[in-house]
Formats: sequence, C-alpha cells, structure tokens
Amino acid sequence: MDILFTINTVMMYESLKILLILAGITWFVSLIIEDVSIVDYIWSLLILLAVCTYAYMAGVDNPVSLIMLLMVAIWALRLTWFLVKRGRNKPEDRRYQVIRERHSPNFSYKSLYLIFIFQALVAWVLSSLFVPIFESGADPSATPVWGLWHSAGVMLWLFGFVYETIADQQLHHYNSRVVKESSTLSTGLWRYCRHPNYFGECCIWWAWCIFAIPTGSAWILLAPLVMTYLLLTFSGVGNMEQGITARRPDYQAYIHSTNTFFPGKPRSKVIR
Repeated sequence: MDILFTINTVMMYESLKILLILAGITWFVSLIIEDVSIVDYIWSLLILLAVCTYAYMAGVDNPVSLIMLLMVAIWALRLTWFLVKRGRNKPEDRRYQVIRERHSPNFSYKSLYLIFIFQALVAWVLSSLFVPIFESGADPSATPVWGLWHSAGVMLWLFGFVYETIADQQLHHYNSRVVKESSTLSTGLWRYCRHPNYFGECCIWWAWCIFAIPTGSAWILLAPLVMTYLLLTFSGVGNMEQGITARRPDYQAYIHSTNTFFPGKPRSKVIR
C-alpha cells in the first residue's frame, strides 16, 4: 500500500508539471495571436498528456491499461481536431470576449492564471480518475484482469463517443450552411435534447468511472461528478444558454419543446 501511494503521488506530481508547461506555452501563443479561446484546443490534450504520463511511469503491459489509454487518446484527438476545424478563421469566442472585457486592462497577462493555469488545474484534478487504473497495473502482485465492469465501461464509452461525434457534426454542418445565427438546429439528435454533445461527453466520463470500478478506489467518482457539474452549469448548459434567446428568437420555443440535457421525446412539435 505504501508503495502504491508513493507511485500515486509521484505520477500526479509529474503530470502537474507537464500540464502547466503546456498551459504556459499555449498562453504565450495566445499573446501573439490575441485569442485566448485557443485554450479550448488543448483541453482534451491536457487530459491525454496526463494519462500518457501515468502510462509511461506505470507501464502499459496489460489489456486494461492499454484500452484505457486508447479510449482517452481517441476521444482527445477527435475533440481537438473538431474544435480546431470549427474555430479556424473565426474571431475569439464570445465567451472569452466577455471575460476579456470584465478583466481589462492587462487581461492578456491575467489570462495566464484566470484561464490557462485554471484549465490545467481542472484537467489535472479530473485526470485523477485514471491514476488507479495505471497504478494497479504497476503492482506486480495484482495485475488487472479484464472483467464485466471493463466491458460495460467500453460499451458506454463507445455510445457516448459516437453520440457526441454525431451531435458535433450535425451542429457544425448546420452552422456552416446557415448564414444567420438567429436560427436554431432542432433536428437529428438536437430534436431530443438541447445539448446532445454535452450528454455524450457526460456518458464518456461516467464510462471511464465504470471502467475503473475494479480498482476499488473511491477517488474515481470525483472526475465524473465534477465533469457533470461543469457540463450542466459552469462551462456547459448554463453558460451556453445565457443570452442565447436574444440572438435566436426561436430558441425560447425550442426550450419549451425540447429536453435540456437528457434525450427524450419532444414535449410538443419541434420548430423547423
């Protein structure tokens, strides 16, 4: 137990250093291009970098650790690629424009700790979910054996990954052909809830929690609980819907007819 605790502490410490370095480099780039919204591009890469650190330090010599590493890598690279594709040739995201105005003057320097270091710390905390999995693989006396929880976790992860990917592509395709921002997508997966991409993301994090259940660690609950809170309030649903009815007159009708987060049958005929 003492050995595993030492491995746990060392892995977390090393990953924190690496995440802060990546955050600092990205912040420096944001000063050059005057756009802090590029922090979104590294969000999933911060998680992946932490997981790669744990995998490197503990080793990946069993199916459980390998599949976990692959799930995180596929999720992170897909999300980063999509965000870069969506955000290229566009001005700074309006969310960050609001923060910039609120914390001016000298926001460029304040953004280092307000946005970039904060993002790295959140990613670091969430990455604690993966430590028990790689930590157990580093214990020669208790090599992880594939079981039912692992299969269930992979199945839920696959569902969430496909669901989020489809939702992202539907919205991106819709926005690329609609000239005005005053209209609302209400077809496809967006017919059944207003934030299907966030729902898919939530499924992914709970899938990883289920995958980690055999480790017996209570810490695995922290990441999905925090992520669910973020998706529902701080940076997700609550933040996205602030002021959206002013930009899209039909969004109020969309709210009345469509579930917020969990998919379900529309309460009335969905607007077209």
